[in-house]
Amino acid sequence: MDDTAVKIITQKLSENTDAKILIAYNSLDGILNILELLKKRNVDGVNNSNCGILCSERNNDKVKEYIEDADNVISEDANLQKRIVFMTCAYFAGIDIQDRCHLITITSHLQPFTYLSTQRMEQIAGRCRNGNLSETIIYDIPQNIPKSHFRDKEKYKNSLLSRADVYAEFMNSTMRVVENNPELKELGKFIDSFVDYSAKSKVTNADYPIKIIRKSAVEKCFVPSYFNIDALVEKWHLAYSLYTDRQNLYQELLSQGHEIRQLDGYCMRREKHDSSAIIDIKARNKEYRAERVRELRPLLLNWSQGGRNEMEYQKIYKSQDKQIQNLCHEFKKLSPYIDNEILFDGLAEKYENRKELRNYVNAAVFHAMSSDNAFKADVLAKFDYHTIQNHLRERNIGSVRKMEKLSKIKDVFRIQLRKTDLSNDVIPEFFSCFFKTSRSGSVDKILGLNPLDLPAPLQYITSDVSLLDLFIFP
Repeated sequence: MDDTAVKIITQKLSENTDAKILIAYNSLDGILNILELLKKRNVDGVNNSNCGILCSERNNDKVKEYIEDADNVISEDANLQKRIVFMTCAYFAGIDIQDRCHLITITSHLQPFTYLSTQRMEQIAGRCRNGNLSETIIYDIPQNIPKSHFRDKEKYKNSLLSRADVYAEFMNSTMRVVENNPELKELGKFIDSFVDYSAKSKVTNADYPIKIIRKSAVEKCFVPSYFNIDALVEKWHLAYSLYTDRQNLYQELLSQGHEIRQLDGYCMRREKHDSSAIIDIKARNKEYRAERVRELRPLLLNWSQGGRNEMEYQKIYKSQDKQIQNLCHEFKKLSPYIDNEILFDGLAEKYENRKELRNYVNAAVFHAMSSDNAFKADVLAKFDYHTIQNHLRERNIGSVRKMEKLSKIKDVFRIQLRKTDLSNDVIPEFFSCFFKTSRSGSVDKILGLNPLDLPAPLQYITSDVSLLDLFIFP
């Protein structure tokens, strides 16, 4: 994708020495890679002074490492100040550009968050208020086409609407029962938290879950979140329809009345990809992120020890990129329970790997529960932990086979949290978060608790805190 973009940019530069080029690409790594490739190949007309990037403020520092004067990209009268300008999704709407440009729009299945609907492409094209000199769309199709349980987006939408109606009706009836029976107040909190977690959906495993119900401020009851449902349906269409065949996007644009032609020499060509530049970029990004995390450490520690002001936290949180925001979120959640310096350092080691972060957080949550917490007590009882502690040196004591592990952990989540959708791949992870173990063949031997060797909790998780809000689930 990036190599194709470089060729087209080079071609546009050679056609006209004055025309500006606007590239819409919702990937900073991809943008920086294209710039590196252009410089590496000594393309005429490409240097730091005439290239710019329009992106969100939280990425400005990252951009400035590669592009000088990154803020001076567009003037107050809406003219581009650079010959070649890239923009991410923060500028796909709400900005006017007076220049007539060669517009290049890029999406890639390797980064599904760059997928664009045809309506979004029209919106991007409309940024140039006086029209575009040309419009080019670069996209690719995955070799392994994703499969969905749903035949089309209408079936998917109907499924979401049906689920949303069920959850909303359940929540509203529960609210009425709790209001009429004050002794059920704590149960109401639990059910509220459970449905809040469960009433979400995502199109692919890589996506963040989105709520499909909301509480109406006017009607004071739960209703389907039609805006979120529409967003999910659009994502489904992109992932399972529009970008599953080379002709689909072409045909959809034609059906909407656009004049389209395919560029000869670019469609379906397999070419050697130059990945050296993006490898260098990723290495620099890692260094950049490490520096940001080092700067973040005293900010979050001071925030936690200085009264935990929510506005101050939001200011810190919003200034970070998405991965570091995950670190901030988990720190905020666990800092009342775990020594803050140890917690931050542990999260800083794991935050870039979703699975490692999930297991670290889940182990910390279990550690912070008191032994009489209903969930923890059930886990310990299921595996007869107290007997194991009294007979640690005896043969076969504490040995757990795979099926026993799966069955017992499933039972605890089903009984204590009413959660029944844990896969057999995830359950062993929870077991390893709960217990310190050794392994012999296919058998795990329980040695103790606290596999992270964390110090005693600052305080224990109380019964009114929902574990569904603390645990991380895939």
